[in-house]
Amino acid sequence: MKKFLALMLAALMVVGYFTACANQNAPADTTAAGPTEPAEEAKELKVLTLGHSLAVDAGHMLALIAAAEGYESMTVATLYYSGCPLYKHVEYLQTNAREYDLYVSSTKTADQPPKIMEDVTMGEALKHDYWDIIIMQGGVFEIADGATFTNGNIQTIQKYVNDNKLNPNAVFGWNMAWASPINEQLRSTYPGEGKNPYIENYTKFNNDRTTFYNMITKCVNDHIVPDETFQYLIPSGTAIENALSSYLEETDLHRDYVHATDLGRVIVSYTWFCVLTGAEKLEEVKLDAIPKAFFKSTQGTEDRVLTQAEKDLIIESVNNALANPLQMTQSQYTQAPA
Repeated sequence: MKKFLALMLAALMVVGYFTACANQNAPADTTAAGPTEPAEEAKELKVLTLGHSLAVDAGHMLALIAAAEGYESMTVATLYYSGCPLYKHVEYLQTNAREYDLYVSSTKTADQPPKIMEDVTMGEALKHDYWDIIIMQGGVFEIADGATFTNGNIQTIQKYVNDNKLNPNAVFGWNMAWASPINEQLRSTYPGEGKNPYIENYTKFNNDRTTFYNMITKCVNDHIVPDETFQYLIPSGTAIENALSSYLEETDLHRDYVHATDLGRVIVSYTWFCVLTGAEKLEEVKLDAIPKAFFKSTQGTEDRVLTQAEKDLIIESVNNALANPLQMTQSQYTQAPA
């Protein structure tokens, strides 16, 4: 844990550097044909995640939250391939494969979901903008397997990023994603294809979410925390576990076998916002409503307005994750509001 606190202190120093950095060009416009360097004396941050749909969940509302929190300019992007494990990233970077979609959002268009660019390579994504932070994450199930962190795939990806990034000062972060729910109805779903082909993977975790979560945190503690190449650790999975220790059910935070609901996305996105901007704690939830355009599937047809009870739970879940990133903290909100 001391190592993690040291990483967080380093993160604060890096964010301070980004804010103070002076360059001559204007802020990046995500609709422009080419990248631009960071703006002069602007409160700006540019984040690219090499991931899959859980990174899309985390970044889906990040720009919206940043705008609500008064952040002047934040660009958020996810290089997406469905369920992409680290070894698949290695395969695609080695073959320069056009297998990815690039999701890009910004505080400039915060009321709209991310713009999607199809059939891009990892190299093109890295050169799309002057990214300050490159976030990595593993596949949905490989993040609980120690071999994932010792087979050299992380180092191969990092070398490729360092060789191709535009911003020489860009640093790495790790997104610790969440464990899949135990709810059988949720686990049996797989969007658009019927039965979940990954359902046999749950047996590795005794069909128990807590066991899954504990294996994830052990891998992070053993392999990511000591790794000095990672200057950020985002405890997304812990924020979700914290919230699930309250009156909430898994169906409140998961819309299927692994993906997050809009409430789950807000919890995770606020966790990302605090870590990436160096905030030690979340004081209040300033996101008053989620625009209709952000809803997935049949979750709603009108703007979703967060209740005060939900805001209180978001603050508690995020702050407990920031304070104890590798351990679930029991919620005080165990009784559902009347």
